[in-house]
Amino acid sequence: MIDTKEVIASCVNYIEYNIAEKISLDGLAVHTGVSKYYLHRMFKSLTGESIMEYVQARKLTSSINELIHSNMRMIDIAMDYGFDHEQSYIRAFRKRFGVTPLKVRSEQVSIGITEKINLNDVLSVQNSVTYRPFYVFRQKFELIGKKYKIHSKTGNNAANSYGREFFYHYRQNITNAVNPEIYYGYTDWSGYKDGYIYYVPSVQVTDLKQIPEEMTGISIPAHKYVVFRFVGFFRPEDIKGRQVGRLLVQLYRRWITNSGYRSADSFGFEYIDKSLSSDHYCELDIYQPIREKNSIIKR
Repeated sequence: MIDTKEVIASCVNYIEYNIAEKISLDGLAVHTGVSKYYLHRMFKSLTGESIMEYVQARKLTSSINELIHSNMRMIDIAMDYGFDHEQSYIRAFRKRFGVTPLKVRSEQVSIGITEKINLNDVLSVQNSVTYRPFYVFRQKFELIGKKYKIHSKTGNNAANSYGREFFYHYRQNITNAVNPEIYYGYTDWSGYKDGYIYYVPSVQVTDLKQIPEEMTGISIPAHKYVVFRFVGFFRPEDIKGRQVGRLLVQLYRRWITNSGYRSADSFGFEYIDKSLSSDHYCELDIYQPIREKNSIIKR
């Protein structure tokens, strides 16, 4: 089994060790033993930029040291960081930072740089990893699915079992799905202190006018969300709900308590686009509603 966090660590360290060499996606794939498609997809999903964009950003950031602290010619700096021509280095520098290397060398300017990824910020659970959260706003939308009451003593796999059953046996009965390939695992935490939750494996629908028998409809109000993305070489059903829950507590403490936000509602949901998944790769987003700490809820 491929260790997802080890793959990322191997990539990041390989890039730093070979920062002055030409680095290709094919070379990184050979080094890690992971297909370049999944390597590209995983890195982009976690960080928001492709792995080759990160490679170039690290090269350009590292070259600033020579610009500021040496008298090296521009052509020599370019060659030392794997650029074929001085002009290709200058163009890449200006595109990334908005200024030319000469301006950085000769004037007092401030630019945003890309430092090496801190591997301590990459947290793992099972064989998935998550990086920094991102924030989104979603307008009101509707879900239809099957509602289950799960007691804390039921075990770690109840939600996964219900999710599989819904996706492969009940989803096709919903005729007005927005995208039947996108799975929502809606969780109502309001009964958590009493030892249970409600879990609704579901899909988004255009409206709640046609709810199949034995299913339920949910209208989710407009919200801001913090989103934790889990990426890795796993199947969705391999993730244990209890382990994800514990990790979310860690993430919440690490990121959210310092962000100026707090929880805004007693629900959350998982989001999985099955078209991006395979038997050995998955991206799973967990949405948690948030609001500013000092905001007032209007009823």
